[in-house]
Amino acid sequence: RLEGKFARVVRRRSERGDHLASGHCSAVSWVMSTCAMSQGSASDRLCVGKQLEALPEVAVKLSSGEIGYQSASVICHLSDKLGEKGESLDQAQWIGYAAEFSIKDLNRLSDHTRYVVDPNGFDRETEENYAERFLHISEMNGMYHLSGVMDPEGGSALKSAVDSLAKRLGGDDLRTPKQRRADALTELTYHAMEAGTLPKRHGVRPHITVTTTLEGLKGELGAAASELQPGMLVSSKTVLHLPARRGGRAAKRLGWGRAQA
Repeated sequence: RLEGKFARVVRRRSERGDHLASGHCSAVSWVMSTCAMSQGSASDRLCVGKQLEALPEVAVKLSSGEIGYQSASVICHLSDKLGEKGESLDQAQWIGYAAEFSIKDLNRLSDHTRYVVDPNGFDRETEENYAERFLHISEMNGMYHLSGVMDPEGGSALKSAVDSLAKRLGGDDLRTPKQRRADALTELTYHAMEAGTLPKRHGVRPHITVTTTLEGLKGELGAAASELQPGMLVSSKTVLHLPARRGGRAAKRLGWGRAQA
């Protein structure tokens, strides 16, 4: 109930121009800043607040608590995407769906309805979503940080591959699910590199270069740290574990103090 009321309030205040008065160029950025919300959450509240005005039956059921906010949000977003074609949306029918189906199934039903009623709009949104795909890989504090958004095809393929390698390896496997997924992604990468089918760069297949010393491998006091790629320091234990992480295959020695994994 409170979420629905909040959505209507921010919608009315944005229509009044409160976001401009506070120095924000958009209502979304204003809600994000004022209410400490993500961009997606802010956009959702503004959309729901707008559509509840056009969907009075949904608004009443949300206020009374007969349907939850997430269900109301699905209906509101469908109405928003359909535009003029959504004016004939059967509110009573969708309120019934909200009571009958889970949020996941309600979303799926909404997508199917959108495709049937507005196939051109559905295709256009699919292309727009595809254009939003990205992947950032950055180094920070001795670790790599990944963030990204994938299209349905790529995301489904990645999830399927990761899930197949992210299972527990027995009762003594104490890794958390997110740690197992991270390890699975690493294993997938090694599989691709070892297959020898990745494109060459500067005439060389993708590989990992480790710079180390015999003293470092022995863990002798005062020995220089090993380097995994230029500038990323790693411990001798990490270097020794690399072959095991690759399925037990030993690294190729490249002369004194160097190894390629």
